[in-house]
Amino acid sequence: MHLPRRFLAPLTLSTLLAPSTPRAQPQPAPGRPVTLFAWSAVEPLLRPEIAAFERASQRRLRLLHLPWAAYREALASRLMGEAEIDVCAMSDLWLPEFAHRGWLAPLDGLPGAEAIAAETRPACNQGMTWRGRRYGVPYYTDSIVFLCNRAILDRAGIAAPPESWDEVVDQSLFLQRRGLVRHALALPLAPDPWLTEILTALVYAFGGSHVDADLDPVMQEEDRGAVRAMRFLRDAIHRDGILPPTTPRLSEPDILDAMADGEAAFCLAPSYRLRSLNDPAQSAVAGSIRVAMMPRGGPRGTQESCGWVRFFAATPSALASAPRRAGVEAVMAFLAGQGPGEPHAMQKTLLLEGGLPFCALPLLADPAVEAEQARWSGDSAILRRQAMLSRPKDLLSPWLSDWIRATVPDVAAMLAGQAAPEDALPRMAAAWATLKASHG
Repeated sequence: MHLPRRFLAPLTLSTLLAPSTPRAQPQPAPGRPVTLFAWSAVEPLLRPEIAAFERASQRRLRLLHLPWAAYREALASRLMGEAEIDVCAMSDLWLPEFAHRGWLAPLDGLPGAEAIAAETRPACNQGMTWRGRRYGVPYYTDSIVFLCNRAILDRAGIAAPPESWDEVVDQSLFLQRRGLVRHALALPLAPDPWLTEILTALVYAFGGSHVDADLDPVMQEEDRGAVRAMRFLRDAIHRDGILPPTTPRLSEPDILDAMADGEAAFCLAPSYRLRSLNDPAQSAVAGSIRVAMMPRGGPRGTQESCGWVRFFAATPSALASAPRRAGVEAVMAFLAGQGPGEPHAMQKTLLLEGGLPFCALPLLADPAVEAEQARWSGDSAILRRQAMLSRPKDLLSPWLSDWIRATVPDVAAMLAGQAAPEDALPRMAAAWATLKASHG
């Protein structure tokens, strides 16, 4: 079974910027198009609506895209080479580095920027902000959630999902002894873009942090760092066997396949995956996958998780030129759902059609939104509570990408059982401190 990495249905935004009359519309004026560069899953979102945008705005829109796995490096290379990109899709994971390098422009001064921010969830605004300046308009937001297969738990007579990671171990071992699953827990721990969010969610659940408020490393400390979370992962693979030995090579699609085929009882995943996992066309266990609150880990455990925001940003060169700036303003209004059609139509349709959570505050009171969330999650109140307890990655910094690359061997060694967290995490902390110092 194949579950696409970014499940997105084409959106119906033709009313968003469409003129008020259905009569024949003028064609876009000739001239340089507005260039938008994004990862490939954004393409089905925007492609069907480009013609309507061009007619309404009298500007042409050129959409370029690459797969998610290749996108970040390609975007950095193009911006470093001063390629003519006006608007780009962006992750909060990359914002500090890209803003620090001068590759992105703050959007505070754009028309409507304050109105957009006022109707945006605070956590989304936080994820689009670096050093007091806002750099984007929202695409979507989400967080890592704990999912369970209710049908497997029912067959085992387990009345409630686990509330702690110790209970996850106990229930998993019970399910495995009953022969209901071979490995009850599934986590994507391959070294790909999801790994930072999965590990951060676990560190938060165990009451820890990677760094303090001054971005100084604490990950190496047992009481408030990442030690307990990494010990749990090592033991889950090598002592308890509730995670398969191949876990360090498993990516998110592998985990989704295991859940959709009924081969695992528990997993961590973005909440928007609930929709595809409960879709009979994509899942053999549709209707059985339910969200539960994040289990607490260890003596300082919390129900916090890792959240993020994906958004659209603009380049400095685009805002420095009056004609290009006008094009950016039109595209940003289009993307933010600030046109004459239904407000926040894009974000609402992302939720209704693809399960992607939204940043727009007014949609929290939309009955259709709440009904849809309840339909595929089993409990929209849990989803909302978990979203409130989710926070951005504490590691966000201009040197994060360099640190991730430098510490891949240490993470791999801990997951392979070849290095103790007490030994590997101090090395990772030292690498962080060195990179921080090099950035002044």
